[in-house]
Amino acid sequence: MLRGRVDRDAPDALRVWFTHLLGLRERQFREQLLAERLSRFDTHLGFSLLCALLDLAATKDARGRQLLLDLTATRPLAEALGYERTRSIYSLARARGREDVTRLLLSPAGQLQRVPASHAASRENRHMQDASLGWRKKLARGNDRMKLDRLVFDQNPAVTRLLLDNPRIVERDVVRIAAMRPTNPDCLVAVFQSRKWRSRYPVKVALACNPYSPIDVALACLPQLMRQNLRYVAENEKLAAELRQAASELLNHRPGQVSPPRS
Repeated sequence: MLRGRVDRDAPDALRVWFTHLLGLRERQFREQLLAERLSRFDTHLGFSLLCALLDLAATKDARGRQLLLDLTATRPLAEALGYERTRSIYSLARARGREDVTRLLLSPAGQLQRVPASHAASRENRHMQDASLGWRKKLARGNDRMKLDRLVFDQNPAVTRLLLDNPRIVERDVVRIAAMRPTNPDCLVAVFQSRKWRSRYPVKVALACNPYSPIDVALACLPQLMRQNLRYVAENEKLAAELRQAASELLNHRPGQVSPPRS
C-alpha cells in the first residue's frame, strides 16, 4: 500500500519541489541538492523523481529541461547514487517499462567512441604541435585572437576549460569545440559542465549530434532540441542506438509511461 501511495502521490509532490528548487539562484547548489536528494531517496521515490523529471523535460517544460541538465552535470550519475541504489532503480525502471530512465543510468564510460590513444597523445593540438601544455594553458587565458582560434582545436580538457572561461571566447567558438570530430570526449564534457555555455541552444545541438559525446550528455541535451534537430538525431546512424531511440520517442510524444507493478 505504501509503495502504491508513493507511485500515486510522488509526481505531484516532486513537481512542487522542482519549482522550489528552481528558485535557488546558484546552479551549482541545485546540482548538488538534486544528486544528494536522489541518493537519499529510497528506490521507489528515486525512480519517481527521475520519471517526473524526464516527463517534464519531454513536454518541453522549461523546469524539467533545466533540472535535467543540472542533474546530468553530476557525472557519472551512477557514481553519485552508488552501485546498489543505481541497480535497484534500474531494475525497477526495467520492470515498469521506463526505458528513458534506464538510459539515464547508463554508464558513460561504456558508451564512448574513444579517440585512439595515439591521436590524443601525439596530436593534442595539431595547430600548435611545438607548444607545451603549460604554454597552451597560459595562452588560453590570454587575448591573442589568433592563438585562441588555434586553441579551439585543442584536445586537452584542461585547455578547453580555460578557454570556456575566457571572456573573449564567443558562442561560435564553443559550437566549434562541441561539434568537433574526432575529439576527446572529455573536452565535450567540459563544454557541457560549463554553466554559461550549456544553456546556449546551438551548443546543445552540437553536443547531442556529436557521436563522440558521452551518452548521458547527449541524452540530457535531447529534450532541449526542436523537432528538426530531433529528427536528425533519430535518423543519424552514426549516433548510438539508445540516443536515436530516445529522439524517436520525443518526436512521437511518447516519453516512457509508468506501467503497473508486476505481480
